[in-house]
Amino acid sequence: MMSLLRALRDRPVALDTMIFIYAFEEHPIYQTILRSFFRALEKGEMTAVTSTLTITECLVQPYRKKDFALSAQYLVLFRNFPNLSIIPLTDDIAERAAFLRAQYNLRTPDAVQLATALVSNCHALLTNDDRFLVAEGIRILVLDQFI
Repeated sequence: MMSLLRALRDRPVALDTMIFIYAFEEHPIYQTILRSFFRALEKGEMTAVTSTLTITECLVQPYRKKDFALSAQYLVLFRNFPNLSIIPLTDDIAERAAFLRAQYNLRTPDAVQLATALVSNCHALLTNDDRFLVAEGIRILVLDQFI
């Protein structure tokens, strides 16, 4: 099985929301592989993008649980993590997301993530959601394939 880091090295990659949640909240199955991934990203061995929508999705549970320390940690991560760009929802991304939602029957958040990846000229989208596998024009890497 190909290593995740080898699949992503030297190429821009888009990150779906669950990648951050698994890493930041230390999911027992994914924490080792994601720790290596985020170290490589921090060192500049690759670059990554994610949508501003990721911030919204990551903050829902901490706010629900009134865990304001965790929400603050997420915000620091998104504002300061090296080699990670947060891409705002632009008109181009919104239009592309609508097209992708219609074409692939994706949920709106997934269509926004995919559109962000495509508009940002990413080589791949790292996710753990196999519903993205229908997408064309970008490599979809499902985290479970690397465990």
